[in-house]
Parts: sequence; structure tokens; C-alpha cells
Amino acid sequence: MKWKDIIEECPDSWILLEAIEAHSDQGKRVVDKLAVLDKFNNSDEAMTAYRELHKKNPERELYVAHTKNRDLEIEERNRRSII
Repeated sequence: MKWKDIIEECPDSWILLEAIEAHSDQGKRVVDKLAVLDKFNNSDEAMTAYRELHKKNPERELYVAHTKNRDLEIEERNRRSII
């Protein structure tokens, strides 16, 4: 999915995402295709799920974001980013 589709389908939600297709550009991570793994009402729940999944699968490119953000801006940092 594209981020614009996710924000339409999941308004006012915290989303646990996985990058399916992504690349780097000038210190930013550009995610072309995303998978929604889960949605949450608050950031604490989303971050708990992120940490548990990341611990089991550190090779996966996971993110947490809120759908109030019109753009998905991800700075590169050790392949673990929070938006």
C-alpha cells in the first residue's frame, strides 16, 4: 500500500508498518510500498507491539507512524526509525 491509502483507510490511528519496497535518498528512507501490520489507538500500544516484533525479527524494516502525518518522513538511523 501507499501511505496516502493508509491514512485514508485508518484515520487518526497509530500504525505498525513494514516497508515492503524502500530505498535511501539523501539520508532519508523513501518507502514506496508498505504493509499495515496492526493499528492502535495510542502510541504506547503501538510501540510495545513494535518492540516485540522487532526483537523477534530484527531484519524486518518496521516503523510506527500516526496517520495525522500527511507525509511519511523517515530519517535513516541504524535501520530503526520512529516517525
